[in-house]
Amino acid sequence: MSLPKVIIIGGPPMVGKSTVARKIASRLEYGCISTDDIGLAIKTVTTTDTHPRSHSMDGVDYREYYQQRTVNKLLADGMGMHDEMWPGIEASIRAHADWSFPVVYEGWAMWPPNVARLLGEFESIGAVWLTASSDFLEERIRSTERFYRGASDEELLIQRYLPRNIEYNRLMLESIDEYGLESVDVIEFESVNDVVVRCLEILEN
Repeated sequence: MSLPKVIIIGGPPMVGKSTVARKIASRLEYGCISTDDIGLAIKTVTTTDTHPRSHSMDGVDYREYYQQRTVNKLLADGMGMHDEMWPGIEASIRAHADWSFPVVYEGWAMWPPNVARLLGEFESIGAVWLTASSDFLEERIRSTERFYRGASDEELLIQRYLPRNIEYNRLMLESIDEYGLESVDVIEFESVNDVVVRCLEILEN
């Protein structure tokens, strides 16, 4: 099997990107990097003056943050944060595509148009986006109790977080179609391993 040196797994929050990426990395003996970790690193070396959108949650418990903002504001904050993160993410991807070790990247910061530009430049990069139905995303959120436990209004948190993820999923799919990219609907498969196999089939040259 001939696979790209750099594999990108995108998708909305709670769709299972991290699990699939780790399994692919383990199977191929690749490294595995989360864009969440890159974003955290960026936050530690920037300020609200230099990167305001990366610091939108500063000083606020994340559970209260989700309850206090509208769905549109949450989506705008997330997309804005990704815009500020992208130069760092892109630099890391380029380094691994050029000379560093093989790696799997995962994260919802992998916005299709940004990745499409890299795919057009590097044959050593491949990408797949995971997607799912609104019902699946809701089930995943509600089953992840550690995410909302302790919120002053747990149901309100879910009712703000879930629609944001659903809208991101919709916009992502539109962009994937526009750029002719590949996606995998996770609910079509019986297990995570089945999703991994399908992703590898798509990524195989």
